[in-house]
Amino acid sequence: MKKPRFRTLTYAGVGLAGLAAFLYAEEVKTEEAKVENIESKIAYDHSEIANSGQLVMSYADVVEQVLPSVASISTFAKPGQQRGPGGQRQLDEEDLEALPPMFREFFRDYMERNGPQGEEQQSPRNQRRQRQQAPVRTGLGSGFVLTEDGYIVTNNHVVDNSDELKVTVGNASREYTAKVVGKDPQSDVALIKIDAKGLIPAKIGDSSKVRVGDVVLAMGSPMGLDQSVTQGIVSAKGRSQLQILSGQGQMGGYEDFIQTDAAINPGNSGGPLVDAKGRVIGVNTAIQTRTGMFAGIGLSIPSNMAVAIALDLAGDGKVERGFLGIQMGDVDSGMAEFLGLKDDRGVTVTAVVDDSPAAKAGFQSGDVIVTVDGSEVEDYVKLRLLIGSKRSGETVKFGAKRFNEETKKPEDIELQAVLQSLDGEKVLAGMQRGPGGQNAPALKGNEFLKGVRVVSLNEQLRADYGVPEEVEGLVVTSVEEDSPAGKVGLLEGDVITKVNRKAVKTTAEAKSLRGEAGSVMLLEIFREGQTKFLPVKN
Repeated sequence: MKKPRFRTLTYAGVGLAGLAAFLYAEEVKTEEAKVENIESKIAYDHSEIANSGQLVMSYADVVEQVLPSVASISTFAKPGQQRGPGGQRQLDEEDLEALPPMFREFFRDYMERNGPQGEEQQSPRNQRRQRQQAPVRTGLGSGFVLTEDGYIVTNNHVVDNSDELKVTVGNASREYTAKVVGKDPQSDVALIKIDAKGLIPAKIGDSSKVRVGDVVLAMGSPMGLDQSVTQGIVSAKGRSQLQILSGQGQMGGYEDFIQTDAAINPGNSGGPLVDAKGRVIGVNTAIQTRTGMFAGIGLSIPSNMAVAIALDLAGDGKVERGFLGIQMGDVDSGMAEFLGLKDDRGVTVTAVVDDSPAAKAGFQSGDVIVTVDGSEVEDYVKLRLLIGSKRSGETVKFGAKRFNEETKKPEDIELQAVLQSLDGEKVLAGMQRGPGGQNAPALKGNEFLKGVRVVSLNEQLRADYGVPEEVEGLVVTSVEEDSPAGKVGLLEGDVITKVNRKAVKTTAEAKSLRGEAGSVMLLEIFREGQTKFLPVKN
């Protein structure tokens, strides 16, 4: 739950500040009570699925249980602003030719009946009448009932850029007008509400218990065919970095998809992916395809993530995510060996935002985070999801590896950070770096390490190599491939910003730090807008 955050109005005196704090606290209490009331109406079922290995001849009982909770969502826009679900343009003839032949006539007929292309074939009088009859149907999607009083979960891209939503539930003919309670583009989850009572809420399963190979059913309205069901298995878990949600804001999308081979097609978006007991374990969201149609790879948002976001949206229409304040990178084999890690799992801290929770907790660039609250961190995607699932004010324990400069050995450390609310502008201001370049002319430079020559940064070098003003250090002008530094990946054009975590601006400073180092030095470098760490034999 969101925790109260109090502000004082210093310009108005203590009395007004106290009143403001009281009113704000009452508002937060009201929001929390609303969320708790909604959550108490959700039907959870986290029991295990029996694994008897017997062949199931029919899922009809499961389907009959779930379909009354499946919603069909039609989106509408004002004339002249018609766009498909998620703001996508309508299909044209060129798009139709790219589809398999058996689907072309279906979509052509559908577009003529519902899309703006049909308007072109009407008489001028009918066109004028059509323009006066706003809004126009633009797309179809699906959803599932979360509570009996009308809260429905769907995808953001289904309801985004729409002026009106019409919803039918189950096989009932009644059509409801829905309002958007809240949308979260970064996860592609949305919560909508219809004015209804006595609906049948879907049972919500525990998506963390889902296993690859489990039987699943996808339900929804593919291509406008309401109450459709397809069957398959869970093909994989934890799919990310697919760039499906890229472009959804500066921070990118939160991807942790369940992959399935249950057929998912246009119109299925937002509908439930259910297990063999009829419990929702995912929200059907996207497909990987080259044709625009299902090709055996469907992707669903895990139910644990989707429901948590929906509850957050129910409070004030927004999602609050935890903010730690680090820039992250993957652990390469050289860094893993340097710190004595068994493998390259973990996340390297490449930068720490000033005055952030990470800075206050004592994080340093070069630290490698291996656990969060006892859970192993495999890569930066997993860490981002874990932190994003937390709330402002929560205390989080991190297990990390750090190289001790005094003992010249890596050591295990534990850090605790009190998260703040994620503020995209703050993050970008503290961490954004410009692009780097490697098209600068060759310079001789001074030898810093065996086979490595460097030169101090100046304005001309910054322009030649594309180095931002805030970056200070030594530009690497040449690296011999068979040198110790060359073997671990140091490249011409890299900027050495720190040696053993101490900033360097001149060759003399770098050589002095090299003399103080042991058998291995840790170089912090800036390359193409990112910070990297390279352990180099001295």
